[in-house]
Amino acid sequence: MITKNTENKTVICIVRHGETDWNAQGRLQGREDIELNDSGREQAVHIASLLGREQWDVVVSSPLKRAYETAKIIAGILHIAEISVEDEITERDYGSASGLFPDVRKSRFPDGIPDQEDFELLRLRAMSGLDKIVRKHKGKRIVVVSHGALTNSILYTLSNGEFGSFKTRLKNGCINQITLQDGKWTVNFYNKTVD
Repeated sequence: MITKNTENKTVICIVRHGETDWNAQGRLQGREDIELNDSGREQAVHIASLLGREQWDVVVSSPLKRAYETAKIIAGILHIAEISVEDEITERDYGSASGLFPDVRKSRFPDGIPDQEDFELLRLRAMSGLDKIVRKHKGKRIVVVSHGALTNSILYTLSNGEFGSFKTRLKNGCINQITLQDGKWTVNFYNKTVD
């Protein structure tokens, strides 16, 4: 009988945090530490029920409240006692555009936001955070709770720009599953929501 070597396979489900009032209002939300609203908490419960169909070993979260609260709800339902926090998977810094509505952003910054975190730096930071998580939990099934722009930069990198940043709008509470096996990343699915 041949057994699979699960040490060579790490499965990561990246969850975008549940909704906040800023998300509901359409405000650009970066490093501000905004909490979930009631809809966001409900989304987290639904995500956990979907994830609960499979076994998960570890929950890792961005340090921001909206991600950590989502992670706490998920971890509780999945019976995972501890949540690891990884600073490198926090959201993109949007500088002086943070908190602005889309029309205000466009009128104030028609040529782009000058003081936001550079996309390439965001992408490198996201991949560095992902690498740290994998090294720490190699061969495990990991739920990572993060943010829209951060997750999109990972999807963009792993798909060679086919989807992710600039092409995909990730919904609050969506799940995106990626697998690392024998040194090769695969995007299994992305932007899946509980409907």
